[in-house]
Amino acid sequence: MNNEIRIFGRGSHRQLSVLSKLCCAALALAFPVSSLIAHEPGEGLRQKQSTALRNPPPAPQTAASAVTDGLWSTLPYLMPINPIHCSLLHSGKVLIVSGSENNPPEHDAGQYYAAVWDPSSGVFNVQNLLWDLFCNGMAALPDGRFLVVGGSMAVAPPFGDFRATVFDPATEKFTQVESMAHGRWYATVTELSDGGLMAFSGLAEQGYTGRPLAEDMRGVHNKDVEIYHIGTGWSPEYEAPWIPPLYPHLHLLPNGNVFYSGETISSNIFNPFNQTWTLNVAKTVYTKPRVGGSSVLLPLRPENGYVPKVMILGGDHIATATTEVIDLSATTPAWRMLAPMSRPRARMNAVILPTGKVLALGGSSIDEDPNTASLAADLFDPVTESWASAGVAVYPRLYHSCGLLLPDATVWVVGSNPVKGTYEKNIEVYSPAYLFTVDGNGNVIPAVRPTISSVPAEVGYGSSFAIATPDAFSISSAILVRPGSPSHSFDFEQRLVGLSFIASDSGTLTATAPPNGSIAPPGYYMLFLINQAGVPSMAKFIHLGFNPTDLPPKGSITSPAADMIIQPGQSVSFAGSATDPDGPVASYSWIFPDGIPASSSVPSPGLVSFTAVGTHVVSLTAIDGLGVNDPSPPTRTITVQLASLQLIFTAPADGAIVSGRKVSVSLSVSGTTGASNTFTFSVDGNLIGSKTGKPTVASFIWSTTGYAKGPHTLSATVKDAGGNTGTASESVTLQ
Repeated sequence: MNNEIRIFGRGSHRQLSVLSKLCCAALALAFPVSSLIAHEPGEGLRQKQSTALRNPPPAPQTAASAVTDGLWSTLPYLMPINPIHCSLLHSGKVLIVSGSENNPPEHDAGQYYAAVWDPSSGVFNVQNLLWDLFCNGMAALPDGRFLVVGGSMAVAPPFGDFRATVFDPATEKFTQVESMAHGRWYATVTELSDGGLMAFSGLAEQGYTGRPLAEDMRGVHNKDVEIYHIGTGWSPEYEAPWIPPLYPHLHLLPNGNVFYSGETISSNIFNPFNQTWTLNVAKTVYTKPRVGGSSVLLPLRPENGYVPKVMILGGDHIATATTEVIDLSATTPAWRMLAPMSRPRARMNAVILPTGKVLALGGSSIDEDPNTASLAADLFDPVTESWASAGVAVYPRLYHSCGLLLPDATVWVVGSNPVKGTYEKNIEVYSPAYLFTVDGNGNVIPAVRPTISSVPAEVGYGSSFAIATPDAFSISSAILVRPGSPSHSFDFEQRLVGLSFIASDSGTLTATAPPNGSIAPPGYYMLFLINQAGVPSMAKFIHLGFNPTDLPPKGSITSPAADMIIQPGQSVSFAGSATDPDGPVASYSWIFPDGIPASSSVPSPGLVSFTAVGTHVVSLTAIDGLGVNDPSPPTRTITVQLASLQLIFTAPADGAIVSGRKVSVSLSVSGTTGASNTFTFSVDGNLIGSKTGKPTVASFIWSTTGYAKGPHTLSATVKDAGGNTGTASESVTLQ
């Protein structure tokens, strides 16, 4: 069960020390921040303290430089957990998944963390996880939830976990889904054109090779591709004819293939339609692996036929400043050197901005050495293939750092963890130069931004859709940006797709959506409008899909009616249903983590037993005839624990057939302390009665009027005078 710490910002916007009041105000419009942080620790969760900054070092810039270089600002509160993998949600919030935070004592103690940050309030909502998602793979599903695969089953030596979980932005909770065939630690997840998610690489679990465990001390690279689809789970394993590095850099191409750009010098292509690889498509000009470098799919634009170009930057242990590009539309693609960055960068980040320019930031000349940190940032223009200054950051951003484009067109910069057990807690925000201008008196002021009045929530491939804006005739481009998901110098989700459009006198742009899922895989995108001065709007989220007019089904779990606590080996009866406002429900997918059975495809699967002590989050996904699924499936949490008291049903027996308008139920408890025990009795989660007294036995009458024929779950609890509790449950069939 998740426990939460809510870190609330108190107070109003706080000025950032060296910036002009005007520029601070422009930034504060998007980032209300706090000057004091409070904590509400969850049970069993180490308190993660976050305090106001004390005398933050000044940024080496002036307000005037904002017009040319942009503006770096430090938020006056700290990151409460190590931001190892971050993803932008379509709610506008940011998911941070840390696991044991590169801190072996936390792993050994079972302390695993994730958090959700709300940019509008400065609130971090921290929760603990059921297993260690340290160095996971994470990408968005078509419905906007995030699939998180693998993680760390052990950290010294490292071995990968084979489990997978899904984060739901609506509930802000994790739900375990089908496990992979083998473990993955440092795996990459890439969405394919049909909405399936491809998992590749990562270290496998201990014993993966079949060698004796004592010999398998460093783990083995998992070279199998697995593809996940909602409702059916994982595909068979498709073995690659080569051994990938950890966190391979993968990009979905407009032809539906997946391009591997590094970190090694040889480039390969995977065809997901026949599950084959083409090796050695090209070799990089730089002759050594770009470890800790980055890779970006440059903007895909309709005016040039969505020509795919991939850019690679930096990397190597003694870092390089070199960059290269490859045109994958060429008959014989080849890497070509570009102008270098201003600084060498290992463990860097590269963020594509709404204008299509690429922000290169962070890293160091010597890998994981903060004394050689590359604080100056660079901005690459893919049209002119030239670099410009993007200002200077304050804090080194090395291993385990993230740069993430936000809906207000700023970049959130966090983390740095070159030494185990400690990380950079200061948070920076980079506001690009397009957000600033100069008035007639030479003063720096916020640039006037175009606005989006409204857009449709759902858009289909190749369709025309209206964008309402009062700035229709001043718009130079309309683009979709995939919300990012960076980790370890690479953004799994980053993608910019241009839109063709026509402006009308009515204050409307009529835009044409991307033609297929290979150019823009299904899911949520940020829609930006950019005016003729190069200033982007605030983004609006839209959902791009195959069936935009089809309303999704909505499932419900009718049994049990609430979360349950049971003892090992006990069974719970499950039943569910779903409704669809515009068609029939075609299929159901139950997932019972560690349950027997582990899954079911019928609405009411009946009894499921759980033997493993721990927390098991059961989910039910409903899918309609067009393949559209419930985007926020219902769940039940089944907690299996060893009871301190032994509570049993003495009548009726587990599995019994009962009948009549009244059924007698008897309970017995042993191991109690004190003179008084409180018993409660429920049917299908509905409380029937409660009794308090000295006896170690209790009886209840279950009035069956109103209960349907078929299986029902009887559950009971007891609490003694010392506060000790016990639970029991069983299933009976009403005839």
